[in-house]
Amino acid sequence: MSGHTKVPRYSNGSARTCQNCARAKIRCIRSTTTGSCDRCDRLGKACHFQQGRRAIGVASESSSKDRRMDALEAKLDRLLAQSNDATVSGASQTDENPAFAPTQLKDVIDKGVLTINAANLLLHEYRTTLMPYCPFVIIPPHATAANLRKEKPFLFLTILTAALYDNMPLQRTLEVEVKRIISKCMIFDGSMSFEILQGLLVHLAWCQYHSRPRRFSQYLHLAISIITDLQLDRAPEYRFWRTRVNFDGEADSNTISWGNEERRAVIGTFWFSSGISQILQKRSSFSYSLYLEAACALLASNVEYDSDRHLSHMVQLQRLSEKILPISSQRAPDAQSENFVEAYYREIRSELDLYQARLPFLLTENHLLFMQFQTVELYLCQVILFDYKPSAQHPRHDSPFQIEALRMGLTAARTLLEFYISLPLRREVAFNNANWVQLGFAVTLACKLVVTASEPSIYPHTADLTRALNLSNMLRRCVLRIQALVTSLMDARGDRDVFYHYGKKLKQAQWWFESRILSRSSQNESFPAAVYSSADMSDSQATREELDDYPAIPGAEVDFQWPGLFPNTYDDLFGGWMAQGSADLL
Repeated sequence: MSGHTKVPRYSNGSARTCQNCARAKIRCIRSTTTGSCDRCDRLGKACHFQQGRRAIGVASESSSKDRRMDALEAKLDRLLAQSNDATVSGASQTDENPAFAPTQLKDVIDKGVLTINAANLLLHEYRTTLMPYCPFVIIPPHATAANLRKEKPFLFLTILTAALYDNMPLQRTLEVEVKRIISKCMIFDGSMSFEILQGLLVHLAWCQYHSRPRRFSQYLHLAISIITDLQLDRAPEYRFWRTRVNFDGEADSNTISWGNEERRAVIGTFWFSSGISQILQKRSSFSYSLYLEAACALLASNVEYDSDRHLSHMVQLQRLSEKILPISSQRAPDAQSENFVEAYYREIRSELDLYQARLPFLLTENHLLFMQFQTVELYLCQVILFDYKPSAQHPRHDSPFQIEALRMGLTAARTLLEFYISLPLRREVAFNNANWVQLGFAVTLACKLVVTASEPSIYPHTADLTRALNLSNMLRRCVLRIQALVTSLMDARGDRDVFYHYGKKLKQAQWWFESRILSRSSQNESFPAAVYSSADMSDSQATREELDDYPAIPGAEVDFQWPGLFPNTYDDLFGGWMAQGSADLL
């Protein structure tokens, strides 16, 4: 036995070195023969000593594995210790300087995705083409890509992403970067800032270009949360940050304000939230407040850019649109509902006429305001004719005020659709998401209105407007215009560009409308041929066959930009209007 190396032991038979010190390859010192070693006692660790191995014979295979495992565990402990030290050090730097972490990340320029020259071209594209459709985030003429990249890196990234509408695969690549930074800043360890709010506004403004499913509502709520946390929904002198939970009033003595920039951003958040939620029948998450009126007044009195003078009129018109909600919600007493609705309709109609008459400029001077005004008229028509449910058992659908509302809707639909098809080619690529919601709503409602106007008792009162609208021809022209924007490009997931999907939805609306009109014509020989020409019959069948070439879209991925454009949802929207002869039509 003298030829074998003996392992020194204490009297209790355990090895000299505890497991913690053995893994760290550190000398284990134990002042007493019992209890923890000095190092474990100091660190507050549980100290364990293995029973000493027998020193007789050659080391077994299991003991060799144990030694390898101990060595690997020791290396892992050292790596974890180094990682924890680096995390603590980085956290201290971030706490001292909140801007430290984001500035250390490589952006799309550093990664070679884009050059700084390309970024300058895209910034110019944003200013000249896109910014008129989002006057809520203004980039000054003197700002360069390099400056914006340094001062507002997230806003810089979202602008580049929006301006890449002609390069869908690259745009989707940058969209992934945007999502990564949003998750870091809003969920993980970043700080919420006004720059993040501006970037979110740009990103949700053109979210129709995003990969599906699109997250407009989620981005909008993130933007609203920043406004709430930074108290941007009130004047700077009323931003009492922590006075109710902090005894130190000095912390609130220096209020922060971003001047006109923040006023535009808050106005834009309200405009997107209120306008889109009304059409899509959602609750607006950002309510109107008197501060919005004050912000508009300040911008109008200190105009920096030409678009500043239009913002107050956009907010005023949206407030007028919100006044239509009581009818849609059916809050009128049943006994007075019919008279109440008619009086309310005439009041809103009068206010819209007065609004237009008082504008200090032509409505056509501003595309955003022009499309918004026609949409408000269409929305009023939708609520009066389709959303409102009369309490009478056999309500009339051809009363004078209903005919008046129908004529208003036909006129507004024709005005908005003619505006769209008369735009210079490719102008619609700059439309923001709200503009596409408005246009989709106009197409949907126009189809419903023309079919409604074809009722025998109603058609004599609407024949002139129905012929002037010529919806079959109008829809074909819209389809051709959209198809001219479709490309063969695909993203990494194999998805096509947004105009491919818009073209499909337009064809679905076209097929639904033409099939209903054809059915009405075949059932009623006195139905006027002017509504539907013989040439349209073959087009209807061709449209149906073309739709078969498109892959089916899961219900969860239906684009909200085109509400109710699927044929099987139209009939439910007509309410009592289609009660007469519905069995023959459907």
